[in-house]
Amino acid sequence: MRISTSQIYGTSAAGIMDNQSSLYKLQNQLSTGKKVQSAKDNPVAAAQVLLNTQSLAVTTQYANNQGTATDLLALEEDRLQSIVDSVQYIKEQVVAGTNATYSDSQRSYIAQNLQSQYEYLLGIANGTDSAGNYLFSGFQGDTKPFQQLSDGSVVYAGDDGERTLQVSSTEQMAISDSGGRVFQNIRTGNGTFSLGADASNTGNGVIASGSVSDISSWSGNNYSISFTSPTTFDITDTTTGALVSSETFTAGNDVTSIPGISFAISGAPAAGDSFTVSPSTNQSVFTTLKNLIDAYNTPVSGDATATATQRNAINIGMDNLDRVLENVSSVQASIGSRRAELTALSSTSSALQLHYQERISNLQDVDYAATISQFSQMQLQLQAAQSAFAKVSGLSLFNYL
Repeated sequence: MRISTSQIYGTSAAGIMDNQSSLYKLQNQLSTGKKVQSAKDNPVAAAQVLLNTQSLAVTTQYANNQGTATDLLALEEDRLQSIVDSVQYIKEQVVAGTNATYSDSQRSYIAQNLQSQYEYLLGIANGTDSAGNYLFSGFQGDTKPFQQLSDGSVVYAGDDGERTLQVSSTEQMAISDSGGRVFQNIRTGNGTFSLGADASNTGNGVIASGSVSDISSWSGNNYSISFTSPTTFDITDTTTGALVSSETFTAGNDVTSIPGISFAISGAPAAGDSFTVSPSTNQSVFTTLKNLIDAYNTPVSGDATATATQRNAINIGMDNLDRVLENVSSVQASIGSRRAELTALSSTSSALQLHYQERISNLQDVDYAATISQFSQMQLQLQAAQSAFAKVSGLSLFNYL
């Protein structure tokens, strides 16, 4: 078979160029660290790299959201603990103020301490996060949630919304609790019913904290306890107008005539004095605290009736402070559950990120040891082809004449 000179050159050149192309491809892989430079290199692998890269990006975003949620909930948890510490201090001050030997000026000092705590709690309620968003304003992160009026009372300007973040493919988690939930919607009394004394009472009767004996028997109606004389009283269901009972008064004894509950009245009520039993309602911590401040700012020394009025206000306030602590504890428990879930989600996200990173690496990253070996082999192969071509192209019959 005769082989023309052009065939020799063409075949040799094609072989050398193929070897050079393969060598350059290996060189490019070594320089970039990627064995898949484009989809044409390996369409299946390139598609898998794209899918896994997208999944990694989504998982990373969830992980970032989980971190943000954890930080915000930790900040709120810190603020809630500050509320607990403040309310416990307030209770200590209120108890100290019940000392019968205290003068009006000493009780006024207690009121000043309570006022300081009032302002401290208001500062917490209007606190912001690192981005400047109000923590307890609901959806309205740029609205100052609690605003103090000229009479010292506080109104809530936020809403009941809870801001959320997408922390997984299936869950949006609340990363805030509204000011309504934390500071406003707090049950009064013992959480089921609350007690009160008429402001026009002339005796020195004091109604104490009540208790629930059978919640299923409690009607949820309003009741009045009206003293017909210093030693007798009537209980009337003011919701229905029905007389419940007429009883003889013994100071300090439990009154159990209202189904499902009991309470006691101490001191010496006067004829015409009245007390109330009402279903618990919602009241803000600021209203509770303002009522206590007003009570301690009222002079009562030497006035048994005024002292009883003050003591009734204190008893009511102490019950309400207990409900404040219960309410904050409930929110703390909710945050604790959310943070525990975030810890679990974060662990899952970390595992998924590692999985996708390994998949992407296996699909596109160069195996340096194997590729360097291939590069050396291809380099040797190219050198051999070039050497052979040089020798073949140098052959001529004239060399033998």
